[in-house]
Amino acid sequence: MILHLIYKEWLKTRWFALIALVVGVAAVVGILAGVASGVRADAPFFFYQVIVGKVRFFDLFRFVPLLAAVLIGCSQFLPEVTDKRIKLSLHLPMPPTVVIYSMVLYGFVLLTLLVGICLALFAGLGSVWLPGEILVPALKTMLVWVLGGMTAYFWIAMMAFEPVGRYRFGYFIVAGLLVSVFMRRYPIGGVDVLLEIFAGLTLVSSFSVLFTAYRFNKGIL
Repeated sequence: MILHLIYKEWLKTRWFALIALVVGVAAVVGILAGVASGVRADAPFFFYQVIVGKVRFFDLFRFVPLLAAVLIGCSQFLPEVTDKRIKLSLHLPMPPTVVIYSMVLYGFVLLTLLVGICLALFAGLGSVWLPGEILVPALKTMLVWVLGGMTAYFWIAMMAFEPVGRYRFGYFIVAGLLVSVFMRRYPIGGVDVLLEIFAGLTLVSSFSVLFTAYRFNKGIL
């Protein structure tokens, strides 16, 4: 039954996932093209700008995880909300918690695969042009944006399962404020202390989906 549920989710999200992947790969290619051009033109000056000037040469990737989260989350949950299919899904011959977290876990894994491919491409090809002293801090900064995308995905799921419109609007405001903190343009190498905090916020957001799903399933208004 879970495999049928996952297949249903795949049918809804496959083209949106492809769009997100194409955009992500294009952003990484654009970043690496800029790096290659800068290194070839004047490598010492380029590295000076990055190390001393804290220039973020990878800003093209900033909103890629958020875009992927919105595409996957909306393609997953908007049809469920508009067609009232969530209630039917929650009445499958499985515990509602299993149904809900199978759906959410599918989206989370898909989002992780998409951004993982982009980060692996950036790390693999970037190592040709960039030393580890630059590449690793850049990846850590990009990881904050990835956590922001994941947090946004969980909040989209929360809003989809929330039965009360005014609460859903409140979640939207809170989600916007929270995700905006993740999406800030942090300096390269300046997020080491923040990574654990952001990871904790993402983890809490993942569990909070259960609350709105319970309200929807039980009809608590």
